[in-house]
Amino acid sequence: MRLLALIGVLTLMFVGGAVAQAQMTVREFNQIAANAPRDPSALLRPSVRRAANAVQGAFEAARAEEAAARRAGRTPPYCMPERIRLSPDEIVARMQAVPAARQNQTLNQAVRSWMVERYPCR
Repeated sequence: MRLLALIGVLTLMFVGGAVAQAQMTVREFNQIAANAPRDPSALLRPSVRRAANAVQGAFEAARAEEAAARRAGRTPPYCMPERIRLSPDEIVARMQAVPAARQNQTLNQAVRSWMVERYPCR
């Protein structure tokens, strides 16, 4: 019984952490990116790993949204290629280009807008 309770608590902690990462704002991401070193040692910082995980989660959410639209028989808002090659510098540049008035949006919203612009369905 204790093992089951422990598994439940750990699951809630994991799911809660994933939701928190997905809810990172563009402003928070940009603050982390501005303070991160520009070398591989940046990944040693928990904040940089959190930001990287949040971006990855945003792209995964965008893919899931596209797939859900297709399953429902709707035209998705964007048609992402199977593989997207973006450097960290490209992602940072795009997030820094978000106007200050819109930097309170989540990374999920920002990535979705980016994919609508970059990969429209034809």
